[in-house]
Amino acid sequence: MKRTDFRILIAEDDPGARKLYEKTFKQEGYEIVMVEGGSQMMAELHENKFDLLITDLKLEGMSALEALPEIRKRHSRMPIIVVSGYYVNLVEEFSKKGLNINLFLNKPLSLSDLKLSVRRVLGLPVPEAADEARP
Repeated sequence: MKRTDFRILIAEDDPGARKLYEKTFKQEGYEIVMVEGGSQMMAELHENKFDLLITDLKLEGMSALEALPEIRKRHSRMPIIVVSGYYVNLVEEFSKKGLNINLFLNKPLSLSDLKLSVRRVLGLPVPEAADEARP
């Protein structure tokens, strides 16, 4: 499977981060759809099929924590990566609500870590040097 076979929805309210994510993942060969708010994210997920959702925790109109129960009802198997600068008891909070999240990443995060995380979550080969660096 080529990377272009993968469609990724990225929900990020920060315009600079959105631009950076879009450029990075398009260069990697993925098909990318960018949204900035929770309602846009829900509309895209309702109308289109995605192989991965990368979402910021805090979105305009609806946080990921509010949106994910509905997303999981409709897309139980879709991998989800939650990115947050507000990472306190996030894993605990999501677990209490029974939400299956594939990965949590703290901001600020390196693009190389995010790219490797996406490859791992999608089941794509990871460069050997990256595997050795993994804790």
